[in-house]
Amino acid sequence: MYDRRIKGKELTFGVSGKLHANSLIMYDHQTDSLWSHLVGAAVTGPLKGQKLNPLQSMFTQWDTWRRLHPNSKVLNNGRSSIFTLRDPYESYYRSPDTGIIPTRLSDKRIYPKEYVLGLVLNDKAKAYPFSILSRQFVINDTFQGVPLVVAFEADSATGAIFRRKTEGKTPSFKRAHPANKKGLFLTDDATSSIWEGLTGIAIQGPFKSKRLEPLPMTPSFWFGWVDHYPETELFSLRR
Repeated sequence: MYDRRIKGKELTFGVSGKLHANSLIMYDHQTDSLWSHLVGAAVTGPLKGQKLNPLQSMFTQWDTWRRLHPNSKVLNNGRSSIFTLRDPYESYYRSPDTGIIPTRLSDKRIYPKEYVLGLVLNDKAKAYPFSILSRQFVINDTFQGVPLVVAFEADSATGAIFRRKTEGKTPSFKRAHPANKKGLFLTDDATSSIWEGLTGIAIQGPFKSKRLEPLPMTPSFWFGWVDHYPETELFSLRR
């Protein structure tokens, strides 16, 4: 998800029908420049080299989103069965095939179609594999000098990344289990406040109502992420 303004000018986008490194290519109606949806940058045309500002977003199941944001508006495509339609890509998810176009880089550190949460800070990239996140739901990390907490709700395979700083403190987090509450919750080692893991909002304790700063991240297949960010760092559990 991106802010579609460049230097104060608002752009509108469409689907070009083209692919670049197996990623969808958009075009803007104002200049016909072509844009990579994964990196948010113009790859050809008058705006080549310009980058859209990424916005924090979440890839999740509807039930999870509705629980976190019950008053959300919904973009409806006019079909009454919008939330019951079968995903036409189900067979692709199960297949080892990586796409129509051969990948430019074969990085075998993990399975090519492993899901990762991709993060870019200071033009450097890092990826957090779902195979690790599904075993360790809360990760305290530092990347590019920025303290981070990565939270992952395994039931809905939903992840979020936050700047691990609030009120001048840089706490560490671990999973919490408050009574009679559904979802992923965290507690900090500074005040033992309770936080919603996917929103970064404190709901109990001295930090109540404080919010961790969410960072824009991209859920992606590993082969797609590393094809665009070949120098990406890959998170692994230290032993």
